[in-house]
Amino acid sequence: MDDNNNNIGKVPKLPPSGSFYSYWSVFLGGLGLVSDCLPLISIWGLPAGLFFGLGGIACAVLSRRGKPFTQQAQLGLILSIISLVCGLLMSLFIIFVYDTMDTDTALGHYFREAIESTTKALMPSQSIGK
Repeated sequence: MDDNNNNIGKVPKLPPSGSFYSYWSVFLGGLGLVSDCLPLISIWGLPAGLFFGLGGIACAVLSRRGKPFTQQAQLGLILSIISLVCGLLMSLFIIFVYDTMDTDTALGHYFREAIESTTKALMPSQSIGK
């Protein structure tokens, strides 16, 4: 059995506290990517991946603690940056669509008709229970 714990018979060595933040960095980065793929999950009308990406980047930076990034923290940082960029692009697209809907152009009419037809298809025609 390979035992790399040199203090046999004593209290075991605990992993460094930075690993807690690196776990959360990977979790938040992955959750941000999943929520970017599911546009129904939003916080304040913006894609949730934007906020999960920011949280993942913060956790990756906190896990550093004056030392180089661990591999897990690097993975969390990469996932979080991708999540942040995708969330930012989706936010800009949402802003572009709503800004274009207010104009009297062909693209504005298209967006208005698409959203109105989708809303009508998703909303029940009669109230539930009658």
